[in-house]
Amino acid sequence: MVQKIKNIGPVSWRAFHRVGLKDVETLKRMGASAVYVLVEETEKNVSLNLLYALHAGLTDRHWTEVGAQEKGRLLCEVEDLRENRSREKA
Repeated sequence: MVQKIKNIGPVSWRAFHRVGLKDVETLKRMGASAVYVLVEETEKNVSLNLLYALHAGLTDRHWTEVGAQEKGRLLCEVEDLRENRSREKA
């Protein structure tokens, strides 16, 4: 069942399902940055637009409302999460 989050369509939901994320509550609990990092590990052409769209959608906003400062914070979170996952795998 595809649930509704603003900015998120069926292609993104399929990517979420492939990594075991099946509901809005889980996405909210994890947060956009953690979801993005998990998805980018398995999806070949994941774009930063997914990060921004999911972040905005989880806060019930249109993706174009995510400003430069927010994007910068999200990118820092993503980098930190990537580093942590790399250390865990080593």
